[in-house]
Amino acid sequence: MKRKLPAFLLICSVISLGYIWTQVQASYTPTESDNTKLAQLKNILISSDNKDLRNYYDQFKQLSKITIGEERVQYLLEHLRDFSYTQFSSRKNLAKQQSITYKNDFGDEYKEDITLEQDVYENCLGRYNSLDNISFANNFPTALTIAVRYRESTCGYALPRNGDGPFQIVSKDYGTGTITEELFFQTVQDFMDFSRNKINRYNERNKADGLSIDLSYTGASYTDLWRFAALYNGLSGATVYGEISPAAPKYFFEGYENEVRSGSSTRYGLFPKYLKILERELTQ
Repeated sequence: MKRKLPAFLLICSVISLGYIWTQVQASYTPTESDNTKLAQLKNILISSDNKDLRNYYDQFKQLSKITIGEERVQYLLEHLRDFSYTQFSSRKNLAKQQSITYKNDFGDEYKEDITLEQDVYENCLGRYNSLDNISFANNFPTALTIAVRYRESTCGYALPRNGDGPFQIVSKDYGTGTITEELFFQTVQDFMDFSRNKINRYNERNKADGLSIDLSYTGASYTDLWRFAALYNGLSGATVYGEISPAAPKYFFEGYENEVRSGSSTRYGLFPKYLKILERELTQ
């Protein structure tokens, strides 16, 4: 699907440039033309997908910062910003409600086999709402986003010394040391894109055999998570055809099940961490 963002930003830019020299008034009363324009732009927002809607909101915020003093422009941008935020939040809240049954049932089925006496690290829940927004926009399980970040960098808020970033994407070079908010959220989006590309590749190659990985914001099966771990951390073979398994099973199992493949470390694998985050999400 083609992205709508550039064309939509052009509309906003035209609005801004058209009124950039408007004399500032003590208070602004919208005209009929303003309200008509707002209605047209809101219709675009309503028909936008979640990823575009989130991007629009971010752009409206940025445009508002550079048009201070232009009351007409500010009026339009603030209404569009608030409207896009309301639309996005409403959709996300509905999806959260729809996922409650899944989280309860999935947790009840698997959480009793968690063997590590650990809780969710609180630093993994920092910036949760922003991580949740990005995950929802990309239709990806928030709990899995956090679980991968934990497993790859223990949820540290810094750039690892190998330069591969908090999600350890070896094809990227993020540098080392401190990390900015902007770069951190870029690494999260890179993780989403990187993961989705791997999933799409697997699904396409195995379509004829009816095998796939189906991860969404509202849930994932045990098999989906197992196959994802294999794609993300490395396969136990050289092919992405058919049933796949992680090269290092403890990446997925560590701290789960009393068996050799769970490893002997005190650090959660992807699966028990995912379960812990689901449990925490139900109490939020």
